[in-house]
Amino acid sequence: MAASIVKSIISAGIVVLSALTPALAATTVNGGVIHFRGAIVEDPCEISPHNNQFALSCPHEGRVQTTQVSYGDALRGHNPYPDVATVSMKYINPEKTLAVLQVSYR
Repeated sequence: MAASIVKSIISAGIVVLSALTPALAATTVNGGVIHFRGAIVEDPCEISPHNNQFALSCPHEGRVQTTQVSYGDALRGHNPYPDVATVSMKYINPEKTLAVLQVSYR
């Protein structure tokens, strides 16, 4: 009878260990490579600077749409084509004579 109890305990231990083995075998990977595939389906917007504004020409649904955007509007985050791109501008010097205009495409 003692032998059957020992066999039962060993059998139960094996079942528990086999259930935990996949969880214990999981490892953390610290690096790797992800490959992206896709296509650019429309050309980027063209920006033509002028004195107090710039012209933003963006292709959308097969035709080019052009609008004039003031630098003030760009500073406030005005988006003439929210379905196509977001326009923002930030000064990069304290005198506010140099700025970066950023166009982020959706």
